[in-house]
Amino acid sequence: MIRMSKYFIPYVIFLIVIGYKGQLICTFIVVFFHEVVHYLVARHYKFSGFDIEFIAVGATIRLKDIDEAFPKEDLVISVSGPAANLILSIFFYYIYRSFSSNLWYMLFSVNLVIGLFNLIPAFPLDGGRILRSILNLKITYKKANRIMIIVSIFIGIILMFFYLFLFLNGNSSFNIGIIGILVVMSSLKENERASYIIMGDIIKKKGKFIKRGYIENRNLSIYYKQDLLTAMGLFDKSKYNIFTVLDEEMKVMDIIYEEEVIDALKLYGNITIERFMNINR
Repeated sequence: MIRMSKYFIPYVIFLIVIGYKGQLICTFIVVFFHEVVHYLVARHYKFSGFDIEFIAVGATIRLKDIDEAFPKEDLVISVSGPAANLILSIFFYYIYRSFSSNLWYMLFSVNLVIGLFNLIPAFPLDGGRILRSILNLKITYKKANRIMIIVSIFIGIILMFFYLFLFLNGNSSFNIGIIGILVVMSSLKENERASYIIMGDIIKKKGKFIKRGYIENRNLSIYYKQDLLTAMGLFDKSKYNIFTVLDEEMKVMDIIYEEEVIDALKLYGNITIERFMNINR
């Protein structure tokens, strides 16, 4: 399904009025192609659904259950769009060199700009997902997402200050200001969404395991005085989490599995791991 943000039409009208008509059409064709590439690569990994929304500075695609993707899958899906644009920019550049034309130059420049722009490491751009996926290969999704939210907000604020600097110096590059606001708003929204993604994935993990036929394990050692919410906060959403409980001497006291942590939270609330082990003896 194709949707349009309530700000999209007024923004397009404004761009046409100030003379961006030809380049605007080319830009949105390239943006649509960029999103289709994401979709095709996601389909390769068996993700379905196609919901594209045109926003003020481009478009975003939503795929069913995309948050269930493993870090490597999410990385490939996120990289695919900018990579396709950069490859096309090289292709159109050589055509422009051979057959000089404003159309070929426009296709070269628009693909180049969109490809590089989407590599900015900030939400909702591909660069934000790319860097989060790279971090998620080494640390938990929760930590990776938190780092990316901070980085995104910082980049958004820099873009807004840069726009203000240009404006005060007589350059009305309003797109930079709009992008900065969008980045900050998207980052705050992602912060609210993160906890629901993690909880939702815990619930759906069994179905994902049956569907794929396998799941990676993640083993952690945890101090027995910690509480259950602390343990759950260490969950990796894409892996099956197993905790080795240690005492002060770092001797093994017990092995606890993630479903035991979830069940104990439902039954007893946020008790300590020590108390949980005593209950289950």
